[in-house]
Amino acid sequence: MIHLACLRGNIGYWTYYSTVIKIKDLVTDNRVITVSESEELYTQNINRILQREINQSRIKSLKKYIKENDERFFSSLIVAVHKGSPKWSDIDLFERIEIDGSEINQEQVNFLGSKFGILSLNGDEEIFALDGQHRLKGLRKAYEEDETIEDLEIPVIFVIHNHNQVEKTRRLFTVLNKYAEKPKGAELIILDEDDVAAINTRRLVIEHPILSKPNALSSSKSGAIPTNDNKSFTTLVTLYSINKKLYSQNASYYTVRPADDIIESLYQKSVAFWNTLFEVFPELINYTDEVENLTINEKPILRNDNSGGSLLLRPVGQELIANAYTKFLANELPEFKRKLRLIDFNLSGNIWKYIFWNEKMLGKEAKLKNNLLLFLLGKHTDVNIHREMTRVYNLNNQEYQNHIEQI
Repeated sequence: MIHLACLRGNIGYWTYYSTVIKIKDLVTDNRVITVSESEELYTQNINRILQREINQSRIKSLKKYIKENDERFFSSLIVAVHKGSPKWSDIDLFERIEIDGSEINQEQVNFLGSKFGILSLNGDEEIFALDGQHRLKGLRKAYEEDETIEDLEIPVIFVIHNHNQVEKTRRLFTVLNKYAEKPKGAELIILDEDDVAAINTRRLVIEHPILSKPNALSSSKSGAIPTNDNKSFTTLVTLYSINKKLYSQNASYYTVRPADDIIESLYQKSVAFWNTLFEVFPELINYTDEVENLTINEKPILRNDNSGGSLLLRPVGQELIANAYTKFLANELPEFKRKLRLIDFNLSGNIWKYIFWNEKMLGKEAKLKNNLLLFLLGKHTDVNIHREMTRVYNLNNQEYQNHIEQI
């Protein structure tokens, strides 16, 4: 039997008990299980579908986070308990309580007295997670591999499940999972303190002399710049995506915060790329300063829905250049910069038409786009590049004239 110090509360139909449980007490003998491991809410065939919804890579990331991050923290698991004999015992408060010399009035004492208590579980209960199934599985895996974490305290909220009111618990399970909105896109980049790509994205927009300018960054929460925004240079999501290209690490690398010296060294990689781009195209600096009528190689720098404008002002174009940049060694960068300057990045021009632009932005042919820029820069000598371009032109009922040549 375990005894848990709790706060008791009520929201509508549900009385809940908020507590902490040590990892060993939570996972040993599967004291708490997932909904799909129970047959209380759903039948076996539904449970099989729920089981397939469990994301193993997410569990692996959570396991690593629990084991390796000293600043680990979780929001509460929400679990339903039924069967057995869970027992609530009130803890009586003294009638007279003073805080900093001020006495709490009797009404407040009575309220507090109904909230503190002990929840006792004898082990015969069935407890299943309504919210936090991935966290639960991550905790199991972490404890299997490292029992030294056994005393870590995990916040848990209990609700009492009534077998005769199973539809209410099903509805609660649905609400918790359907309406819980996870941070994503720009919001997640702003919040994440473990992902080094996110950490350095925030630093770029705070410290970099150009990317910190008011017009450098769109307020977009996605990677794209809104069509009605003709001033912003890039987006937070684009900076983040480029960081990940520059750092070239697997997904699990971004779940644990690296040492400060590693963060600094990766930040310098980010700075080096952006400094290179602004060195090659100083006109982009002027763009962030709202200088009008700018041109590069006698072509106007703009972004619009009629001609597409310059690929340099499109997040996809910036990511394209970042990808190419990673293919060049340090001693090759002078040649990279020289050739990059000579490329026509006009979307409706002869190079990018039908690949990036055809009266609107085109989202396919990612591999060909990357190969084409590398071909132009002399880094990719694929003899099939003209064949691929012919294919794309044919799809648009146009004839390719082998007009694209290396710089």
